[in-house]
Amino acid sequence: MSRITVLGLGAMGSRMAANYSNAGHDVTVWNRTAASVDALADARAVTSAPSPSQAAVGADVVVSMVSDDDAAVAVWLGDDGALAAMRHDAIAVESSTLTPATVRRLAAAALARGVRFVEAPVVGSRPQADAGSLGYLLGGDQDTIDAVMPVIEINAGSAIRVGECGDAAIMKLAVNGLFAAQVAAYAEVVGVLERSSLDVDAVIATLSSLPITSPGLQRILRLIAEREFDPNFPIRLVAKDLGYLVDASGDLGAAVPMVEAARAAFERARDDDLGDLDIAGIASSYLG
Repeated sequence: MSRITVLGLGAMGSRMAANYSNAGHDVTVWNRTAASVDALADARAVTSAPSPSQAAVGADVVVSMVSDDDAAVAVWLGDDGALAAMRHDAIAVESSTLTPATVRRLAAAALARGVRFVEAPVVGSRPQADAGSLGYLLGGDQDTIDAVMPVIEINAGSAIRVGECGDAAIMKLAVNGLFAAQVAAYAEVVGVLERSSLDVDAVIATLSSLPITSPGLQRILRLIAEREFDPNFPIRLVAKDLGYLVDASGDLGAAVPMVEAARAAFERARDDDLGDLDIAGIASSYLG
């Protein structure tokens, strides 16, 4: 049994913490708002803490799953940040979707304190988190990854080391960028076909049957057909990730006009008060 701390109890962090508890580990949680902590504590044998630093005291592994760069920096390095409270040789696991520069900053700060660090962003959403079948993209020292793998595996369907700290961040942004650009394109095209003489349900069924449509996009088309836009991957976070990818690409001297176009589409949807809809909800911008 390990002592595991989870910082951030959103849709993903709460499910990860529940899985750690179900696996028999001693779990401490912190969240910016108390309601999520109370809901998890009522349902699971977890301990709540009033700050990231207090949550991290005595932990073997501290996992962060928060919304963005600013939130990650705050939970690790803020006045009540977790890193300062972690014991020497404990392991910090950053699973949020961040910029490579921020991941490297956090890794350097951990190293300076004698804390081991792994970046571990995940591919998947609520159903995969519930099932403990997320895809992990890992960055960091192989020995540290090996040491934390028993904890990673509780929520993992697969776990791939892609390189050093920062490398998994750019890979995760690339995955999200590829998916978001395809979702935006499919939503636009369905909007065009809806305005034609074709039956839109038949159109969606046909698109779903073709080899150009991946299983992930088949799911998106089903959600569009059913107008089912409860958030798994909210539009506001899609827009954030695409912005991070554009910025990271610029740092590398790479042009990404398709990604920039997708970012603009999701930012428009966010600004039109669609930000809390699922990524499939981008279709609301195009459908009648």
